[in-house]
Amino acid sequence: MIEKFLYKCPICMAEESIETKKNGEIACRACHAQYWYTEDYRLRVQSGGTERIMTLREAYEKISSVKLPHVTDDSFVPKKGEVLWAKSNVAELFQEREAGIFRGYRKIRAQLYRFSLIDTGNLYLTNRRLFFHGTRDYEIGLEEISSVTIESHTIMMNTKRGYALSISFAHESGKKWEDYIRRAVDEFYGNRKIAEYHPRITFH
Repeated sequence: MIEKFLYKCPICMAEESIETKKNGEIACRACHAQYWYTEDYRLRVQSGGTERIMTLREAYEKISSVKLPHVTDDSFVPKKGEVLWAKSNVAELFQEREAGIFRGYRKIRAQLYRFSLIDTGNLYLTNRRLFFHGTRDYEIGLEEISSVTIESHTIMMNTKRGYALSISFAHESGKKWEDYIRRAVDEFYGNRKIAEYHPRITFH
């Protein structure tokens, strides 16, 4: 669905506001803009009595160029100098763990891994870390993240701890969280320009 990609309305910039209804109608719950696909898969948007045509790329570039917002949450206590940028709805945290040895032809062996569910809770993103609050608290500093990518709306992160983490969002756009985490990593490294985020973070 389009809302997994357009996690903000490109007209009013409300977050997680675009909804595809069962009958196929697409509209923003905040500003009531309506969306249709044209024959060449561009977006036709009606809002406030006006109509415009935009490509998905143009719509995405508009919503992804906005700076990370500063948010507040009474359940999160920031450290000194820490700024809270985003909080998720219910999410699931997984950790990569060893799952045995593959034994193949001519004694070829390979270590197998699988992702195991660690906890269910809420993810917080700050200018310093990712903090996951569930039945326990988990955190990882932005400097410990060695890659960030997305697979089927699930965030995949390799870490300098020697294992990977993944976070799955049931009611939010994974693309939003990929963009937000990458932007936070950008901010963390300041003037060091990142060339790519996967398969590992590298700099120009």
